[in-house]
Amino acid sequence: MVVVGEGGNGAEAIELAVTRNPDILLLDIELPDQRGDAVMRRIHNVQPDMKVLAVSSYSDRDYILGMLENGAAGYITKDEAPVMLLDAIRSIINKGISWFSPRAIKNSGLPSIEEQTLTKREVEILQQLLLDRSADQIAAVLGMNVEQIEKYLKLLMRKFETDSLVSLKHIAKRILSRRGS
Repeated sequence: MVVVGEGGNGAEAIELAVTRNPDILLLDIELPDQRGDAVMRRIHNVQPDMKVLAVSSYSDRDYILGMLENGAAGYITKDEAPVMLLDAIRSIINKGISWFSPRAIKNSGLPSIEEQTLTKREVEILQQLLLDRSADQIAAVLGMNVEQIEKYLKLLMRKFETDSLVSLKHIAKRILSRRGS
């Protein structure tokens, strides 16, 4: 990675985005001359494909959603940045996926990457799990065999880093309530 420029305010950030055309721009929300979301809007007016990672000391919902609504590809808080910054940059640049730190996800109400990547079948299984159905019952309802259901349940527990069906059930309740499922 090569740093191609550094700006001290929003106007400089916009100028650098246009003149240096970096692969990714790290942008603070609180700048001396204007707010980060206003800078985001202006950058995306002139560089619509510019990838921007918001880096801020603020982790409240309004700041996070304001940056996202204006085109940020990710959001990380400054205290999380030392550990996660390179992962965030690589995810956005190399994989082309949005990246949000755990605190940003928690405070914004956004779904985690694991939630965003659930398959239709995984959602159906989680819905059945919430109905207190056993693996046998879920298999019967979904027209699958028990071994397939057990495999899905193990994969879901690994995806959400839990080793308990009770915990998976709590996770399912949270996820499906967000999705309106």
